[in-house]
Amino acid sequence: MKNREKTKLEALRNIKKVLIEAKSSKDANAELDDQEVTKVIQKLAKQGKDSANLYKEQGPSGFI
Repeated sequence: MKNREKTKLEALRNIKKVLIEAKSSKDANAELDDQEVTKVIQKLAKQGKDSANLYKEQGPSGFI
């Protein structure tokens, strides 16, 4: 945050948001174990890779 690295900060905030959503959808006072957190992060990584590949295939003009 102090270095003002906007891209990294947005990524971390997104991960935090998704983890909070996963925790609240599972149970109000349940905690996510390491395995569940890993699955969530892997899912986000896969979504990011898929989005990047789609962007590369269609190019910037395909997302207008």
